Amino acid sequence: MLNKILFKIFGFFEMIKDFLVTWGLKILLVLFICMILHNVVKMSEISTRYKGQYKNLVMVYEDDNKMMNMYTVGDGPKTIVILAGFGSQSPIIQYKALADGLKDEYKVVIVEYFGYGYSMSMKKNPRTNENIVNEIKKALEMYEIPGPYVLMPHSHSNIYAMYFQQAYPELVQGIVSIDGLYPAQINDKYYQEKLDTDISNINITSIFELTGFERILSYVREDIFYINEMREMPEIYGKEELSVYRNRIGSNYLSRTMVREVEKLRDNMTEMVNYKYPDYLPTLQILASDTVKQYDDAKKNLGATVDLNTLSTSLITNSMIQKIETIEGDHMMHLTNVNDLVATIKLFLVTF
Repeated sequence: MLNKILFKIFGFFEMIKDFLVTWGLKILLVLFICMILHNVVKMSEISTRYKGQYKNLVMVYEDDNKMMNMYTVGDGPKTIVILAGFGSQSPIIQYKALADGLKDEYKVVIVEYFGYGYSMSMKKNPRTNENIVNEIKKALEMYEIPGPYVLMPHSHSNIYAMYFQQAYPELVQGIVSIDGLYPAQINDKYYQEKLDTDISNINITSIFELTGFERILSYVREDIFYINEMREMPEIYGKEELSVYRNRIGSNYLSRTMVREVEKLRDNMTEMVNYKYPDYLPTLQILASDTVKQYDDAKKNLGATVDLNTLSTSLITNSMIQKIETIEGDHMMHLTNVNDLVATIKLFLVTF
């Protein structure tokens, strides 16, 4: 009896070994070939040196020859600075519909952090609030865009906008946050654990970037990158825009600089955990209806102690000039419901 059991066990292991030898090596070979092809294409993209309207590098760190990319449209009396959400492969393209919707009445600037879009990578300077904000400020100065600014952060950039306003209050005349991340979430156990899980997943996913899988994915699953929504706005997203976007997805998906940034997120949130808007500062917090529901569900069913309305309300010190609006749609409303988003922003901005 024992001999039969051992025979079955060892037979099972032999089967596993045969499978790994037969298919494991083939899979590794395919992955290796993908890595080679992906990096050959990346080198080709670098050598072609795109010189179109969406690449406007300015020097930020002269000693290290490190440059950031920016894009500006419009020439209105107020200057809006759009700060992209975490992981945007090409902020200039992703937020172009939003910028175009505002350009007739405002000057609009889209900033690409180090590691984003056509901006260079950054390893030397940690992705702290202070460094990121000073880089934004320096890039705006080098591009000769004077303040004060209306900061328009999306997602994680909400933290950087808060720090920017706190560090340079004379340069900020208003904040319009779009489905922003809130520092106070770091005090909630559920969101602490969620952040740890997200960081782990980002680290793992960034490794697969070496194979270039996201380049293929951008063609077979356009919806993942919201390319299908872009196609529905052909007057904004033409052949050049989609080409630049796919290029950046293929060459800059979860860059190592992005990974370094998200690994500092806990510290960056903790640093701003007690922040509140000054009572003289006009602010608008725009919440996505889908995100509000997600937070409500987490509070009702998953053990979270805060919801999105509570988090956003806690920042307000003057309800006369500090507002909260909810818009139908998901976290990427600047692509999925840009018309309502632009209308809400314009209605607010004319009040100050």
